Amino acid sequence: MRTHSRRVWPLLAADAVPAILAVFVLDGAIAGVLAFVALLGLIGCAIYGLAGEKVQDGAGGIAGGTGY
Repeated sequence: MRTHSRRVWPLLAADAVPAILAVFVLDGAIAGVLAFVALLGLIGCAIYGLAGEKVQDGAGGIAGGTGY
């Protein structure tokens, strides 16, 4: 359930720049390092976008459900 709105697309667009550079422009170890940084940025954007959301899916999981 969405409890608030966050603008994540500018962060994703800023994260796409190093990913594109790593794939198409750079070569060697620096491309791998930049691709890893882009991956960490993507994970950070996902965490930022979902932070504070209430999870009510009832899927159970390790924590044993959402406890309606």
